[in-house]
Amino acid sequence: MIKEYKKNSCRLCKSKNLEQVYAFEKTPIGDDYRKIKIKHSFFDLKINLCKKCSFVQLSNVINPDRVYGKYLYITETSVGLVSHFKKLVNDLFNKKILKKTSQILEIGSNDGSLLKILRKQCYFAVGVDPAIHLTTDKDLVTMKGLYDNKFSKKIESKFDKFDAVIANNVIANIDDLDTVFRGINNNLVENGYFIMETFSLSKLLNNNLIDNIYHEHISYFTFKTISNFSKKYNLQLVDGSFEDVKGGSLRLIFKKQKKMFLNKKIKKLISKEEKSINIKKNFNYLKNLNNNNKNKIKDYLNKNNLKKIIGFGASVGTTTLIYDFELTDRISYIFDNEKKRNNMLLPGTNIKVKTPKKISKDNVILVFAWRYFNNILKKNKKFFPKGTTFIIPLPKFKIIKI
Repeated sequence: MIKEYKKNSCRLCKSKNLEQVYAFEKTPIGDDYRKIKIKHSFFDLKINLCKKCSFVQLSNVINPDRVYGKYLYITETSVGLVSHFKKLVNDLFNKKILKKTSQILEIGSNDGSLLKILRKQCYFAVGVDPAIHLTTDKDLVTMKGLYDNKFSKKIESKFDKFDAVIANNVIANIDDLDTVFRGINNNLVENGYFIMETFSLSKLLNNNLIDNIYHEHISYFTFKTISNFSKKYNLQLVDGSFEDVKGGSLRLIFKKQKKMFLNKKIKKLISKEEKSINIKKNFNYLKNLNNNNKNKIKDYLNKNNLKKIIGFGASVGTTTLIYDFELTDRISYIFDNEKKRNNMLLPGTNIKVKTPKKISKDNVILVFAWRYFNNILKKNKKFFPKGTTFIIPLPKFKIIKI
């Protein structure tokens, strides 16, 4: 089995004119938390820009069987995501994209959170996911596998065509987008809709969301790049929005149709996005900002004679941050509310994840899950000793005391 391979051409336009714009320290697979320490492989984590179509993507791809074989992330425990999905379904119904008679396919159904919402509202929905072990509800209709054009034909033979296909936070994880979009076209009825949500490149650049960069996320979209690509498969971007979920996301709604043209709303979204970023300039700014953030954390620890401290938040993004900021030897252990991760080790280290109930006299905590700091404080305040100091690493180094 090939562990990884270099991406020498653009995933969207196939140009070989790629330029590296950001490089992290090598890391193991970010979500490969284990009960016992194993010998992890370390992989490059570098960002390339296609100079022809301006698409941003990872320089290398890890075999998905390695990435998802021991996959731990579940939708239900991601702060605010289930309520966001409820709103998504209501929005699609109000826009008349979904009707009560709609048949819906979800690519990357994970633990079935969205499927449960759809079922509760009486839609017929089918989910597809390689990590089907995350789905515990046996009444949900799910199929195990990595979605592509071949798999779409297997789905069609069993369920016929769908009125809508939904893919939340999964398209950015797939290398061969041609076979995926060909499959979506195949699974949709004429005038059917494809709805996807994904991390926003512009939000990542403007809000310094570098811990959203890891080996699962191999593509970083803008409205323009994905719109230009989707037209090849008769999928026209007809609606979209910026969403706050996951620190900053794009919602994109495509319609399967023969006539390809951009409406006024999409033109405005593309214009707004293009004005907000200069990709090379923004990445260069983040290099300097995060080098400064890293140095400030180390200076604070050294100034206060803190050889080791504890962390809070054991996620895939924590792996990116802890290696890139060179903190693996400065963290004794990490607290996290997610029970599935408790007593596991951060990939490639001896750093154990513990329940917040184990917090005792430790009074300096580095918050890896910095975007959810207020939620963490609210949920765990009774466990934090009076006078606890929190280090917030991003978007800019900050100290908060309670």
